[in-house]
Amino acid sequence: MKILKYALLAVAGLVIVAGAILAYIAATFDPNQYKPRIVQEVKERTQRTLRLEGDIGLSFWPSIGAKIGKVSLSERGSETEFAAVEELRVSLKLLPLLSRQAVVDTVRVRGLRANLVKARDGRLNVDDLAGAPAAKAAPAPKGAGPDFNVDVAGLDLENATVAYTDEAAGTKVTLSKVNLKTSRIAPGVPGRVDLSFNVQGDKPKLDLQAALKTRLTFNPGQRSVALEDLALEAKGAAADLKNLAFKVTGGATIDGAKERAQAQLAGKFADSSFKARLGVEGFAAPAIHFDVEVDQLDVDRYLARAPAGGKQKPAADGPEQRFDLSGLRALRADGALKIGALKANNVKGTNVQLAVKANGGRVALDPVTADFYQGKLASAITINAAPATPTFAVRHRFNGISIGPLVKDLADSDIIEGKGDVAADVTSQGNTVNALKKALNGAASLKLADGALKGIDIAGSIRSAKARLGTLRGEQTQAADSKARTDFSEFTATFRIANGVARNNDLDIKSPLLRVGGEGEINIGEDSLNYLVKASIVGTSKGQGGRELEELRGVTVPVRISGPLAAPSYKLDFGRAATETAKQRLTDELQKRLGGGAAKEDTGKDTAKSGSTRDALRGIFGR
Repeated sequence: MKILKYALLAVAGLVIVAGAILAYIAATFDPNQYKPRIVQEVKERTQRTLRLEGDIGLSFWPSIGAKIGKVSLSERGSETEFAAVEELRVSLKLLPLLSRQAVVDTVRVRGLRANLVKARDGRLNVDDLAGAPAAKAAPAPKGAGPDFNVDVAGLDLENATVAYTDEAAGTKVTLSKVNLKTSRIAPGVPGRVDLSFNVQGDKPKLDLQAALKTRLTFNPGQRSVALEDLALEAKGAAADLKNLAFKVTGGATIDGAKERAQAQLAGKFADSSFKARLGVEGFAAPAIHFDVEVDQLDVDRYLARAPAGGKQKPAADGPEQRFDLSGLRALRADGALKIGALKANNVKGTNVQLAVKANGGRVALDPVTADFYQGKLASAITINAAPATPTFAVRHRFNGISIGPLVKDLADSDIIEGKGDVAADVTSQGNTVNALKKALNGAASLKLADGALKGIDIAGSIRSAKARLGTLRGEQTQAADSKARTDFSEFTATFRIANGVARNNDLDIKSPLLRVGGEGEINIGEDSLNYLVKASIVGTSKGQGGRELEELRGVTVPVRISGPLAAPSYKLDFGRAATETAKQRLTDELQKRLGGGAAKEDTGKDTAKSGSTRDALRGIFGR
């Protein structure tokens, strides 16, 4: 026991002596006198300028550490600032070093600024500081642990700013007001992480404020990281999305050895709540798997929407802005998306479900299904972004939908109502919306029942013009009247679409009063139409024409519909209608007079000379 006692006393004495020596060194050694030498050494080795404006303070017991204030480092061969720090404190406990452990006290960094630049040739402005890549080390024996363990009591980063510029892409992203606080950071030990930052960017436009809290566990030997109790909040703007605000909770794991990551998240995005299961395989060319459910999503809340029914206006300083889909070329994805209620471009749907597959620049949304305007939607959409000019293919099937509310929401136009089926199978290509409209090709069909064409009352217009049919010639143009309507019991038409123009020649509209046919074209690229409708009176009813329309039974009235889709004009050719009416009256009178006094063929004689054709004609014209 005495031997142990003396040994402990000896160790204590050595510690005291060592502490005294270190205290003396700390008291007498002034590292600031070596500043010029340090600056010169950095200049010679890196061709960068080091500025040490603040004092350097050292400590040796019970931790060896340093405190440095106001330090900056220039770009290589330039006086432009590369990085700077207002204050840096770091210390390392001495005794754990004896057991090959580096136990670091809390690292404090205040006012860090760094500018990372990727040149057009792909080199970074930090490559020279990293030096040549080290030779690949031989694999460690199986079961061998790391040679050196790192254990950090905590990290305290205050008000940091990091900017990244890609000169080839012409983009810049800046992280500002970065504040990071952690608890103990050690392999296999869960540690709390609190991080907040702002992010600004130009391509795409970014202006976000974010805060992250989580519990981090990492294992360097297995190259794995786990995030538990994750809570992320962000607000601001990204790309064309304005007034963003979302919260995310959940967890994630990253397996670097297998190049695999997984996450289970839930959260709230504006008024939308969502759940998501995400997976990534392969980090160099990641393949993404996802299954996302959203209760409701209003896309129009975040995207600037062009006026309905009008052309997209070009930018004030140039032509229409092109959209860039080149980012889809490297996308590999496979997943499903479900949305309880969706609004996009003012069009609404519920119970929306779509499957997504993407690879090699080709993105397929197939199938897409939804409850849609009192009916059903089934679609397939394909985008091919591999070529310089992307191509699109769309196949829609609308069954039992109410067409009026759909057209109103989509084009802000109240021109038709009815319920039935609509189909479209089209392709297009282009880098702008207008280019896509003008390159549209394919086919479409329409079959509606129990509806109305709004803006014109064909039967009423014919009735109001009846009194003038004897003198009226030519065409009469009238603007659409929101209160007028032409009811129909059935409406069918098919369209062939070529280069943005939809042509039809089999229009068929039926109603108790009218039979309507027609042909013409709709210029989708110019948002206009030019159509000739031929309406025939086939019946009358009380309150809808009476005797006046009875006199026009069988008469065909041409109606020219033209102008912008949102507000077309109608031209009724009353002159032709008058001619048709006169012909009809003449025919009816001839049949009446000739039919009553015609000779019978079996007699071989003219038995009714008073009813001769000549007399009948004289009676009609009053001569």
